[in-house]
Amino acid sequence: MTATAPKAPTAPGVRSWWGIPYATAERYRRPVVAGFDPDRSCDRKGVVSVQPDSGDWLEADSGMGEDCLNLNVWAPEQPAGKALPVAVYVHGGGFEYGANTQITSNAAGLAASGRVVGVSVNYRLGALGALSLSQYGGALAEASNLFLQDVIAALTWVQRNIAHFGGDPGNVTVYGHSAGAYTTFGLLGASSADGLYRRLAGFSGGPARSVPAWWAEELAHRFVTELGVAGNPEKLLDLDTASLRDALSKVAPTDLGVRGGVDNKATGVVLDIGQSGAVVHAHPMDVLASGAHRKVDVLLSMASDDMGWWVANDLDRYDPHTLDRVVDEVAGWRISRSRARKIVDAYDQGGRTPAEVRAAVMADYLFALPAARGALAHAAAGGNAHLLLIGPAEGAPAVHGTEMYALVGQKKPGRSPEQAERDTRIRDIVLDFATGEQSRLWPAVTDKPTSASVGNPPFEATAHYQAALDLWEGIARP
Repeated sequence: MTATAPKAPTAPGVRSWWGIPYATAERYRRPVVAGFDPDRSCDRKGVVSVQPDSGDWLEADSGMGEDCLNLNVWAPEQPAGKALPVAVYVHGGGFEYGANTQITSNAAGLAASGRVVGVSVNYRLGALGALSLSQYGGALAEASNLFLQDVIAALTWVQRNIAHFGGDPGNVTVYGHSAGAYTTFGLLGASSADGLYRRLAGFSGGPARSVPAWWAEELAHRFVTELGVAGNPEKLLDLDTASLRDALSKVAPTDLGVRGGVDNKATGVVLDIGQSGAVVHAHPMDVLASGAHRKVDVLLSMASDDMGWWVANDLDRYDPHTLDRVVDEVAGWRISRSRARKIVDAYDQGGRTPAEVRAAVMADYLFALPAARGALAHAAAGGNAHLLLIGPAEGAPAVHGTEMYALVGQKKPGRSPEQAERDTRIRDIVLDFATGEQSRLWPAVTDKPTSASVGNPPFEATAHYQAALDLWEGIARP
């Protein structure tokens, strides 16, 4: 932490603790949970994880570095008469970006309600947290799913210490957006996380996009080869962080159809079952279906135009230009070409451009399908599951990230009255779910993908989830 870091922001009616170390970790080693010093000053933001972008949006007042395993806590200013439920937020960013310092990780907005204690965590990213290197053994033997190990360490810290802040260690909800949502549901497959949470919620992410071990090792091989240390991977311990960061950027796929396709050629939760240093024992979808965690409540959500963000912000790279190329992409997910054509044709409606058709296809494959399948599997196994669909509001298209301010109870600057109404409802859903107040939610999923919606989606939520299930029936979404 830099000595000149300014004091972190405060919020009316909320007590804040910033940058609390929850664990220590040497490079490529598992985290060791830290104790809590109640006399430590916690009025400045902690260091954020090393990442490609150090822009102002991170609000990283204390800079970035490897000593980044810290969390923030927010509690109501007036202590409650009983221990409050705890809402732990895991930020997104594709396992390469993001921090608990940015406004969209600031859960003071939830604590201000007086209903919960809010927590947000940092975890190691990219080349330092999301690469699988345990196959090389030696000093790298623990380097598998390090970011997930970090989050588990944070939850362990919460269980041991959150009572100091007025929180109930036996009533913890973990929730996240995008990569944070995949991490959240990755906890299901990690036995070391058992007993650390009562509820899980995923927004634009859930029990899917698990990375196969073969790809994780292939990416690691490309990484060490790029750095010239394939013959002695332990030399990674001596390289500077910028070299590691830049090497991963060079060798990792960037196309979303490759990263989010059937093989999930990206970084993320690795199915490292049977690998050296394994952390994950099962795919999260299989865990839901097994009923092993039927007592854990789940909430799964998507935005109605999730992939529209890339159409609006990265069109040059995202645009397939023709529908035939979209068919080629879907067929590349090991789907018969005739079936792929039928799928693409189903989304070619309403005058959509090829880029918009691709976005609609990928939104359902990446988000709708695993959300609906996961909720139905959990319900069939005796669990409590809720589905949600987030639509647009004036000035706020329902693209990836549209709900990020609302998830932590923050107000997006310049929002319209319609967005304010939508986002307040999203905040209240998070609070109702985290406090276990089921009567304030809509009916849970049974044998149909019953869903609520907020905002103004262009289609009815339950019907859309059912249509996605029907259209993609029998097609794997690992």
